[in-house]
Amino acid sequence: MLFKSHLFIFGFLPVVWAGWILLNRKFGPRAGAAWLTIGSVVFYAWWDWRFVPVLLVSLGVNFLLARQLMAHRKRGWLVIGLVWNLGLLGFFKYWNFFAATANTLGGSFQILQLALPLGISFFTFQKIAFLVDASRGQIKSLKFSEFALFVFFFPQLIAGPIVHHRDFIPQLHAKNFGRFDARQIALGLTVFAAGLFQKSFVADTIAPIADAAFGHVANGTMLRFQEAWLGLIAYSVQLFYDFSGYSHMALGLALLFGLKLPVNFLAPYTSGSIAEFWRRWHITLSAFLRDYVYIPLGGSRVSPPRHLTNLFLTMLIGGIWHGAGWTFVVWGAWHGLALAVNHAWKRNTPGENATRWGHLLTLLTVFIGWVFFRAPDLSSAWHYCQSLFGWHGISVPIGWMSVVEPLAPVVRARGLWPNIPVGPFALLVLAGAFLCCFRGPRLLQWCGLSRDDVSSANEWQSRELNAPNQSLGWTRALLAGAMFALAAAWLSRAAPFLYFQF
Repeated sequence: MLFKSHLFIFGFLPVVWAGWILLNRKFGPRAGAAWLTIGSVVFYAWWDWRFVPVLLVSLGVNFLLARQLMAHRKRGWLVIGLVWNLGLLGFFKYWNFFAATANTLGGSFQILQLALPLGISFFTFQKIAFLVDASRGQIKSLKFSEFALFVFFFPQLIAGPIVHHRDFIPQLHAKNFGRFDARQIALGLTVFAAGLFQKSFVADTIAPIADAAFGHVANGTMLRFQEAWLGLIAYSVQLFYDFSGYSHMALGLALLFGLKLPVNFLAPYTSGSIAEFWRRWHITLSAFLRDYVYIPLGGSRVSPPRHLTNLFLTMLIGGIWHGAGWTFVVWGAWHGLALAVNHAWKRNTPGENATRWGHLLTLLTVFIGWVFFRAPDLSSAWHYCQSLFGWHGISVPIGWMSVVEPLAPVVRARGLWPNIPVGPFALLVLAGAFLCCFRGPRLLQWCGLSRDDVSSANEWQSRELNAPNQSLGWTRALLAGAMFALAAAWLSRAAPFLYFQF
């Protein structure tokens, strides 16, 4: 069941929301929370009911381990928890990858026909963070009903954000939790409509351009310079609005139920450095890697070479988390190397602010990294990178043949976009969406925050929803309605969110 499907929008969501409102009024917030937990399990089961027992057993095991850690804080219980959670993740997601790699080196491991439980990477990290904090004595009380809703809450269950317990569970104890709030509901619907528009209308309209470009390379067709850059820009914009759309929709859905999820996406293409990019892209994953990988490795409190190594290893783990393939290993290593270079540069040139060249270099680094993120294998990624730098020629219109003839064979006189079908409407959407990546409206302004920086994102969950500057207003309401109507016309294109594969 996709967030952008008719079944979800006009079936599942109204039923779950109406049941939540009625139970809250008649029996109180606990009954409403229980109904919301059951609805979340049904939401997950709709994808593949076979994995529901795995989800439930994992929930029970982690709850019991957390109780033991809270009572005794013995390191052995944490080790058991890490082995359990990483073992499940490793079996379902990485067994075939490691088996195939070992078999190429002479091994004889069996390749299993395994389906990947949706969202396993997200809720695994979420539960690991919970167990680690329990072992540190940071969790004082724990109820099974609250823990179940924390893990299962459907807006964040499949593709994040990776929610921290200190940001979620205290909201269940707020005095206004479960109360009907028209302003909050209107805000949630507005944010959801914005996300639906970004995913359904923008990202899915651009997707065929990127699919064609990367599909041709995967099938052995070498792209020219312009073709490769058109496909890469299309994919970069598609991924931007796909993930931004999901993040908006998750926030909006949570607001409908009186809860605030952490901001996970904050105009990342405006970043002036690769470090700033990771403070704006997949913010909750960056926070997890910082708090539970980078800092335990020593963080920056070590020698400069060790510090750079910690950065590299952290991003390498982040790359592997995204997918079981060598392309994701290279993508993580690429960002780890970029972060290491960024920090080494800052150490040797203190006090320098980001410049336009810094923005451009960051964007180029991120875009080239997306090649490995999208390509099906290393060979395709390498050939695509060759095309980006003109290795397989540069196309020009046929009328320029006489002018470019001396530059042959690098330049070829042929159609400008011969291998990629680009309709004028899709190209117009791509151009407008690309510009809006840098100058478009920001989510936090829709949520009543006046600034568009990382500190504002961190303040989001501590702010009251009924602040005066969070009134919806007729202009915004009409715009949200128009976005919803336009996106609804594209709902038949049931393309899954790109982050669902993780």
